[in-house]
Amino acid sequence: MISALFMTILAALQVPQPNLIRSRTFQIVAPQGWKVRDSSNDIWIEHSTGASLRIVRSGRLTQNFDSYARLGVDRIMAPLGFAKFEEPRRFKNSDEESLQYEIRGNRLSERRRILYRAILRKTGVFEVVYESSEDRFDILLSEAQAVASSLELLPEPPPSRGSPPRRGR
Repeated sequence: MISALFMTILAALQVPQPNLIRSRTFQIVAPQGWKVRDSSNDIWIEHSTGASLRIVRSGRLTQNFDSYARLGVDRIMAPLGFAKFEEPRRFKNSDEESLQYEIRGNRLSERRRILYRAILRKTGVFEVVYESSEDRFDILLSEAQAVASSLELLPEPPPSRGSPPRRGR
């Protein structure tokens, strides 16, 4: 009986915990299997299967949101061979609006599939880019979407005494 209790406690301690990954201005929660490639200003994580997820905070919107998202898609498609994209899907709730594009193309000799999502919030614009090989894209899609939905801004530290107040970005 004691050994069963000990085994249960040991098993509970070995449950993989998600990783909290922070950039300078925001954070995400990533499940096991994803490792950090960069987390200074943006967050770029990679899965052991070769899939990657990049989240970029872009600051203020300087143009129409639809045009901004389309330029992001064009930027991502540029290095791909024979790239094409599907019509965007629009999502909107009280806190944010987003446009999502699915892109297919070749990177060297491998067929790639990319999900690009531009997110407009009151605090700025974020770009989420999930990329994987075409045959393994759906396997990690729900994990990538869960990571992106965990996006949370970090509070800005108060200005230090004696320094001029910060102006809006």
